[in-house]
Amino acid sequence: MHRNIKLGLFSYSYHLAFGKHDVFQPKDHPPMDLFRFMDRAVELGLDGIQIDPMHLERTDPDYLAQIVAYAGQRNLYIEYGTTGIEAGHLLEQLRIAHALGSPILRTYIGFNPREVADVQQEVTYALAQLEQVKPRAEEYRIKIAIENHCDLKTDELLDLVQRANSPFIGVCVDLGNFMIHLENPTESVKRLAPYIYSTHFKDYASEMMNWGFKTFGVPLGKGSIDLKAIADILINESKLDRIMLELPVEKEATEAATLKKEDDCVVESVAYAHNVLLKDYN
Repeated sequence: MHRNIKLGLFSYSYHLAFGKHDVFQPKDHPPMDLFRFMDRAVELGLDGIQIDPMHLERTDPDYLAQIVAYAGQRNLYIEYGTTGIEAGHLLEQLRIAHALGSPILRTYIGFNPREVADVQQEVTYALAQLEQVKPRAEEYRIKIAIENHCDLKTDELLDLVQRANSPFIGVCVDLGNFMIHLENPTESVKRLAPYIYSTHFKDYASEMMNWGFKTFGVPLGKGSIDLKAIADILINESKLDRIMLELPVEKEATEAATLKKEDDCVVESVAYAHNVLLKDYN
């Protein structure tokens, strides 16, 4: 059984405050940056962060060193995430992760399953790309964690990491994304447990619309995912000693309400993680 589980926060949890993702740009409030984000993580009593690539203002060595120094002063660990699977791109992203001192590079393949006729062809392509970057991942001692990003189903992701056959190729489980394929997040996490290197731990609720069902992010404990069962699996059946939260919400009618909703979701969720999910382990 793992003890002293560390809790981190993915910067996308404040993607509305950062204003980098097109869906929302604050006009009356200064946009968040990584330094303010790290300050907020400390205020919330968190142990670390995961950085979305959209939130890195630059990738030059001086700027990355500033991020590392600021995190070190605040006793925060850093993980880094990217997008895509192409070898040239991943080699550059491994450089960034290495400069940040991240033991993890989270990524995803990124195809749209509604537009792809042959998923196995996508898996084979991804394996060929990963084969080219494995030596660099091994050199840097960085584990590449491939997320179920609304593309691969559990069977397909399991097939990919087993065929990759490397301790430096594993999985980032996004609990909400399993629901896109109508998969049970608890069952999927249990099957993937030996290969899990990172998480996007979240809760989702569903709402009936006139065109079907909509799923959306809510504070931990307010949705339909069995978070306690999944936390127990992660702690007792995987090698994780960190749980990374990702807590996205949708914007509201006004800027002030949007930013308050986002921060409230993070505050409530962090408290739930500490007081409910991890209370038996820390």
